[in-house]
Amino acid sequence: MNAEEKYQAELKQSDLDHHQPTAAAMTGHIISNLLIHSLKINQANLFAKGSASLFLAEKAAGWIAYERQEFDQLNHLLVNNGESIPTITAQFKEYTMLEEDGSSKYLADDKQLFALVKDFDTQTLFITKAIALANNESWPELSANLTNLMAWIKEQIRVTQDFLGHELKEGLYVEDDDDDF
Repeated sequence: MNAEEKYQAELKQSDLDHHQPTAAAMTGHIISNLLIHSLKINQANLFAKGSASLFLAEKAAGWIAYERQEFDQLNHLLVNNGESIPTITAQFKEYTMLEEDGSSKYLADDKQLFALVKDFDTQTLFITKAIALANNESWPELSANLTNLMAWIKEQIRVTQDFLGHELKEGLYVEDDDDDF
């Protein structure tokens, strides 16, 4: 098989994996979310004003560094197990569940910061599902990595919600029993 045929086979398998979710497919969403979220953190860090600017001056670089580290670790975990990963912009756009909007850099400082919290929260939905799938697929190293990522994200949500003067779950997603990926 030539390079193009291999890539087309990868895309076909990826499509199948996303319709019958696997831990690897769900982790592809997580990888994409991490990349897009780090871009959104950078944008907010550059454009937020007021107290959010001070908060982000303290937190943004660490958030981006941690998300980049997780991005790299998850990519290696998947590739080391023969799984496909998103590698091109089109795939990141397709697999992310975070929304980008260039005009958001002009939102009020607390709205920019809360948007990042909501993105952290969205990531937990995919991480929870991927952990369950990894456990079902007897993939303990993926489950352990994602469990650590989940704990870190929950900490960032709590700290930021506290800073914003919100209750922990205020304005965040509440899962219905009928929800399915």
